This record gives sequence, structure tokens and C-alpha cells, in this order.
Amino acid sequence: MVYIKVNLCRGFERVRSRLYGERMRILGVWTWSKHLLLTLTGLVVLSTNSSSQAQPEAEASGPSPELNFFEYEKSVNAGRVFTASPADSAHDYDVLKYTLDVKLVPSVIGNRFRGHVSILATSQMGGLNTLILDFIGMTVDSCEVNSANASSSRIGNKLHVNLGGTYNPGDTFSVDVFYHGNPLAGFYFQSNNYGTPIYYSFTEPYDSRYWFPCYDLPNDKAMLELFCTAPEGNFAVANGKLLSVTHNLDTTVTYHWEENYPIVTYLISLTVCDFAQIDTFAIVGGDTLPVNYWVYHQDSTEAVTDFLKTPKMIEHFSDIWIDYPFVGEKYSMAQAELGGAMEHQTCTSWGFPMPGNATWEWVVAHELSHQWWGDLVTCNDFANIWLNEGFASYSEVLWQEYEYGQTAKNSHLAGFESQIYAAANGSVSQPIYNPPSQYLFATAVYKKGGWVLHMLRYVLGDSLFFNGMATYAQNYAYRTANTEQFKAEMENYSGQDLDWYFNQWVYSPNYPKYNWSWAYTSIGNNYYLDISINQKQTVPGAYKMPIQFKLTRASGDSIITLNDSLKNQSFSLVLDSAPLGLTFDPNYWILSPDSLKTYPHLIGDVTDDSSVTLADAIYLVNILFKGYTFPSPVAVADVSGDCKITLGDVVYYVNYLFKSGPALQLGCP
Repeated sequence: MVYIKVNLCRGFERVRSRLYGERMRILGVWTWSKHLLLTLTGLVVLSTNSSSQAQPEAEASGPSPELNFFEYEKSVNAGRVFTASPADSAHDYDVLKYTLDVKLVPSVIGNRFRGHVSILATSQMGGLNTLILDFIGMTVDSCEVNSANASSSRIGNKLHVNLGGTYNPGDTFSVDVFYHGNPLAGFYFQSNNYGTPIYYSFTEPYDSRYWFPCYDLPNDKAMLELFCTAPEGNFAVANGKLLSVTHNLDTTVTYHWEENYPIVTYLISLTVCDFAQIDTFAIVGGDTLPVNYWVYHQDSTEAVTDFLKTPKMIEHFSDIWIDYPFVGEKYSMAQAELGGAMEHQTCTSWGFPMPGNATWEWVVAHELSHQWWGDLVTCNDFANIWLNEGFASYSEVLWQEYEYGQTAKNSHLAGFESQIYAAANGSVSQPIYNPPSQYLFATAVYKKGGWVLHMLRYVLGDSLFFNGMATYAQNYAYRTANTEQFKAEMENYSGQDLDWYFNQWVYSPNYPKYNWSWAYTSIGNNYYLDISINQKQTVPGAYKMPIQFKLTRASGDSIITLNDSLKNQSFSLVLDSAPLGLTFDPNYWILSPDSLKTYPHLIGDVTDDSSVTLADAIYLVNILFKGYTFPSPVAVADVSGDCKITLGDVVYYVNYLFKSGPALQLGCP
């Protein structure tokens, strides 16, 4: 199913000055360090994920910044420009299409990037006379409006283009910007570990503005056409479908790509290198979807193993959600020197090492799933980034469950849980919605976000959850969405109010911390089981959650579900046989450290008056002979601890009170 087709265009001769060579040497050291860091991080993750459920909790020692080594450079990029606050989806204009034409001249150190962007847009306001674009760095050579020369100015980090007239809602116009220079960020000229030059874009969240003028927020999707001219011997990979390759007389080559599905600017991708190409396919909706990997020649053998299960993942995610969203184009991965990986639309950029043993298979699943959650449906603004990253993180779990079973699923969730507890005083102390800038790509958004979906699946059940997710994908396909819109879709499909769930898990910080205990006794043929649940977290004051317990009896195991919603809550059950054991959350549905404690009731206090006196013994007699109401817990009347309430408990009580008898017990176990 997999074969390797090696790109025969090789041996691009690098021409660099001594200064440029030194810069690339430094970048090479940085790249090696990133790969070492990612490898060590992977060992930690694998070690964590191979453990049992992560309980009890290990408290974090204090607040500290969190670096997301999984997708490291997203965190780095976020530090340059930050505007995560909820966006107003309306703005002055709507971009319909970007046409990018870039020429890469890496040998000209001071002017390696020559760009031309053509923007087709529609006015969304009355009297629009200036197009304001995000653009930082590089030099603007000229601008045109509807093919006529236009004036422009740079004000701060914006490019203002004079439209030469006014445009009202619905009026369409085109703006062309010609520019050149060296991008300060967003697009990079580097060499890989093997000394091969590579040029690539990586911009999430707000760095597209560094390599082309644009509306650089995620709430405006547009079509894309991209031309890239580079030195002969390179292959240029971009979004969508490759339309043509032209070998030019000046020893350059031009690649023409087209993305026919709406795309936001941070998902626009261009990666250029002397690549080996590995071609395979997936079957989606009865049709063949091309799956391509563009990798370094030296890594091509390892890539076959490392990416082997990608087609199967595509088919599985298409089965549980909706079909792969970009049919007629491709899914691909292209190696680049970024720290981590990035889910560019139809073409994931891959910065992890290639060990040839599928170590990073879970990352493959994560990035692929973004084609649905992030690319098909994009967060309307980065305040809602958990809709991208929490969803993709849970997709890792779903892949583990499908391919390797329940134990692997729980192990992966346990890995998330351990990281969440370690970040208790960091990102997890903030809501996953609209996190502070330093936590935009941190543990809470990713790992807690994944757990939030896992628990929503538990609350709704598999049918409502997966069909609700599919409906959400269909209704917001090729659009953007926010948390409230996702919640509304899940409410509409399930017929359930989910305000309570989102308020505590999405809009509030932290997680519940449960202390629980149980006691039982018997009277006649009935067994009385009491369960106490105490929530010890401070914020939120109390979580509302259905909590499962596995009840073990001689006849076998069964599951009981208790709807816990108070800071301190107790539950009483009447059974027909003795409980032999009780397990909290046996199927691993709830994010919480839990601790089994002694039942929180004064032993011997049958009358529940916070004291132990003769009155308690008298009440016990009345229970046995006059049908008085049972105490709560019932086991408090079993002071002898023999798992039943009889006249012997009255005698035991009297001996304790008046003859210094043995200490009182609280039933069993």
C-alpha cells in the first residue's frame, strides 16, 4: 500500500556568505536541541502513558510558566503578537480570495523573499475607502487597486491601502501588494540536520502578517491560490491541489497550488526543500484520497513506518465524525524544522524526529484530527482555542481506543491527567476558555480540554456525543465557531441543557477533588450501604457530575451511578446481599484525584446530635423493637462492627458506656 517515489531533483548548490553559513550553523545547533528536547519529552510522555490511572494527585509546588514542547513554536509565536480576546466576527471587509506569488532567492542574503499578494474582498460597511491589512516588516514596493496604482502607508503594524473611492456592503474590489525583504518571522530560511536547505512557513497564531499582507485573524476564511518559485532541485508543498510545475530558463522552478476550500491565514502553508516523496492513499466515502509525505531523503525509510497508520486514521475519523473534509485534494505531511508539528490545511508540517518505530503515532493522530477540528471548523478567535486543541488531544485518545483498546485509551488519559495535576498552579488554575496569553497553548487547553470532551461523552453517552459532534462539524463546515455555538449544537442534538456542564468545566478553572467513603450493615435480609462524597476543591465550590461506582458482591460486579452536586453529599442504598467492595469511577470517566477516607460520622452517634450518650443506646433499642427511623448512615447503629444490627449492639453500647468496653465501630467494612 505504501511505496516510495524519490524526487530526482537533487543537489541544489547552496551559495552562502561566511556570515550566512555561521547563522545556519547556529540554527543547526538549535534544531538539534529541539529534536533532543522533543525526544526527551516523548520519553516522558510514553513513560507516563504506560502507567495506570494517575491517582492520587500530586500537587504542583507553585505557579510557573508552561512551555508546550508538543507544539513548541506555537507558544513561541504567541509571544510576538497577542490578541486572544473574543472577536467580533464582523469587520470592515470580507476577504474572498488570496493569491500569493512568492519567489525565494536564498542566495541574496538581504533580499531572499519577493512577494506579491492579490486580495479579492467585499466591503462589509458603508463608505469603505481604506483597506487596512496586517503586515509587519519587509518593504512594500507598490500597491494597486483594481489594477490601478494606489497609494499606501505603514502605520504601526498595519498597511493602509487607499482604495481610491468608497465601497458599500456587497461591493467587491481587488488589492495587489508587491513587497520584498527578509521575513522577521512566519517564514524561515534554514538548513536541516543533514545540511539541506529548507524554507517554510509557520505562523499560528498571528505570524502570517510577517510573510504576506492579510487580515490575520481566524474569523475570516478565504480561498487560496499560491505560486512559489524557488531554485531548481526543490519541491514546494502547499495547501490544496498541485496544478502545475514549470521549470524556468533561469534554473528556477515554479509550483502552482490551489486550495478550493475556505482557509484562514494561520493555516496557509508553504514548505520548500529537496524532498523524497512517499505516496499512499485512504478510502473515504468510496473514493480514493491521495496521502503524501514529503520528507528528507535520509528519513524516507523511517517515515514509511512512522506514518504507516495515517490512512487508517483518516478512515476511522471519517467513520466516527464526517468524511475527510478536503476531498478532491489530499492529506499530506511535510518535514520542516519547526519545534513540534502544525496542522496546516491538507498539509501538516512535521518537526518531530523520525525514529522509524512509530514513537510519535499519537502526534500523527493529533495533527490529522485537526483537519476536522481546526481546519474544517476553526475557532472563531484564539479565546476559543480549546475547540481546536482540546478536540485534537481527545482524538489521540479515540485513536488509542480504536487501535489498541480500553487499556491504551485509559493509559493515554492517565498521561493527560498527570500533566494536568502538574499544572494545577499554572494553566489549569485558569479556565480553558480565553486563557491568559502565557497559557494559550499550555496544558489546560490541550489536556484538560481533551478530558472535557471525554467527560461530555460520558454525560451524553456515545450515540448522542458522536452524532452531536458530527452535526456540529456539518453545521459549521468551512466556517468558524465559538464555544457557545458548540454548546448549542450539542444541546440541540441531545435535547439536554448543558449550561451546568460548560460553566464548571469550560468557563471555570481547576477540577474536582473527591474524598469518598462507604459503610454498610444489615438488618434482617436487607443490607444498607451508605456512600459519602466530599469535594475538597475551593473553586468551583461544587461540581455536578454523575459518578459511577463498581459494586462488588458475591454474585458479581455491577455499576451504580450517583448524581453528586453538593460540597458534601451522602447516598443510601438498600441491597439484597452484602457489598464486598466499592470502586470509585471504575471506567475512568471523571477528571479528579480521589481518596478513600474513613466515613465522616461520629462513631456511635445514632441520634446525630454530635455526642455519644445513653440516648444513643436507647434509640438503638427503639430501632430494633419500635420501628424507629434508621439513622444515616445506617451503619452507625452497628457499633459492634459485625455487619449487622442486633440486640448485641445494645449490649456492646452499654458495656462501652458503663464498663469501659471495647471502642465503638461504624459497621463494615
